[in-house]
Amino acid sequence: MVRRCGSARLAGGAWAYPIVLPRAAGRCQGYRRAGGESDAGPIEVARRLATAADLPAVVAVEAVDSKSYGLDNQLTRGALEDGRQVLLRQTNLVLTSPRPRVDFLRSNGIPLPQLYAADDAGNSLWEFIPGRPLGDLVDEGTADDVVWHRTGAALAAVHAVTFPAPLQGSIGVGALKLRPIDPVNQLRAAIDDARGWTERHRPHLTPVLDQVATFTRQRAEQIRAERPTVTHGDVNLHNIIAGDQAVQLIDWDFPKVRYPLAELSALDEHAYLHGCVELPPAFFAGYGRAVPAELLLAYRIVGCFGWLSGDDWAQWHADPDLPIAARDRLNRWHGLLLAWADQTPELISRLA
Repeated sequence: MVRRCGSARLAGGAWAYPIVLPRAAGRCQGYRRAGGESDAGPIEVARRLATAADLPAVVAVEAVDSKSYGLDNQLTRGALEDGRQVLLRQTNLVLTSPRPRVDFLRSNGIPLPQLYAADDAGNSLWEFIPGRPLGDLVDEGTADDVVWHRTGAALAAVHAVTFPAPLQGSIGVGALKLRPIDPVNQLRAAIDDARGWTERHRPHLTPVLDQVATFTRQRAEQIRAERPTVTHGDVNLHNIIAGDQAVQLIDWDFPKVRYPLAELSALDEHAYLHGCVELPPAFFAGYGRAVPAELLLAYRIVGCFGWLSGDDWAQWHADPDLPIAARDRLNRWHGLLLAWADQTPELISRLA
């Protein structure tokens, strides 16, 4: 059943500018997760990283994420000798230390958790953020206007860091790779990329893509008037932690510089996947600036068709190690996305 959340109502660049981030000094060297991986368990890894960060000893650990929210990470909460808590993240991918990227984001005012220590084997020790995932609160129907207002304010703090238009790109571990990408051309390219899937699986929805393409041409000036910003890059509701006093975004593995409407529409989509009709007014009140509803819908349609036509679903389906709970959740999301796409002929009338 789809519910109203809070007080919601129905309703190519050709060149690049690489900016190299400073390498972190004094990173710990840890075991590799592929090829010569050691038998060290989470408590040994947490203790090694805590020592590297000059923290008190880790005296106990407890696995978290029993609902298999993290598709690429194993999460373990650790208790320090002085009573504080830390979070050990161990990625399924072999990654270098995220320290340069984390330092860059924090130095520019992005409110992300403190990174205590990391190695080049996919292990990192973070500040533990107390609270509950926004997804759980929405699923239970307990995400009130206060939580949504704080969520809007948290995302606004991220989007407050802007870049000259039309620079977009990834914020990598060691470099900021930006290039000028016209947002209108970007939307049109995404529409064209989704046409093949749409013609094969939802041919009756092809006119929707045509109408969105026409809309982007008509609103090109308004779309280009936005400024690119830092974006989180993975705003599913399990990466948003609601505490007693504030909301914080976690799991900064995929930050990007892009147009904020792309991220807002992704958040709107994830709210729908948890049963909301749409992002509630309290979210936008916390966000603090006007967001044109018709532009948000256009980005949402493009994003939905883009996700449905992408490779994620086949990769997840073929992954034998994907936990059953995660597989069930992704199958449910896929069905909901298809159902929403089938509603777009009615929704498209809002693009006046």
